[in-house]
Amino acid sequence: METITVHNSSRRGWLIVLVGLVLVALALDLLVWNRLVADLANRVYQGEEVLEARERVWAGIMLAAGVILALWGVVSCIRPRPVMIVAPAGLHVALRGPLKPLDLLPWESIEAVLPQPVADDGSLLRSLTIVFHPTAGRPDLPHDPWGARWTGSRILRVLSSDWSVRAEVVSVVSNHYLTHMAERVEVSNSV
Repeated sequence: METITVHNSSRRGWLIVLVGLVLVALALDLLVWNRLVADLANRVYQGEEVLEARERVWAGIMLAAGVILALWGVVSCIRPRPVMIVAPAGLHVALRGPLKPLDLLPWESIEAVLPQPVADDGSLLRSLTIVFHPTAGRPDLPHDPWGARWTGSRILRVLSSDWSVRAEVVSVVSNHYLTHMAERVEVSNSV
């Protein structure tokens, strides 16, 4: 059987790197270069000195935040963490946060996996809908999952707009596993 590992798109990581580098450049300009800030101060304040100690503190905070964002973005691009794995044991989904282990949703508890959009403030977001069996009950999952939403007590919608693999592909492979599990149950019941 096929195993699929889904990561967040590297686009997000590179955007985080870009934001971090912009913050670093602005902070270094405030602290060291004084090119952009000096020109802006001359235009707005007609040459008066406007950089006080508190602005240097804010520049230090911007520098630290920019370095952290740039490093985090580079690491997330080089070593992406999976957000979902489709495997023989079931769906492994990141529902507790980006640095927490993946939650296992066994195939026996899943009724269907569908690529359906979810409405969010007037726009439609791509998502993968996981429907749980009514007899299996809701697995021990967070009430407010990271990157997902509950619709009722049996339907979990995992947002998939920035995945490296399309939700339709994940759905096809997942339904292949569900069909295979159903055939195994039928064969074991008939024996």
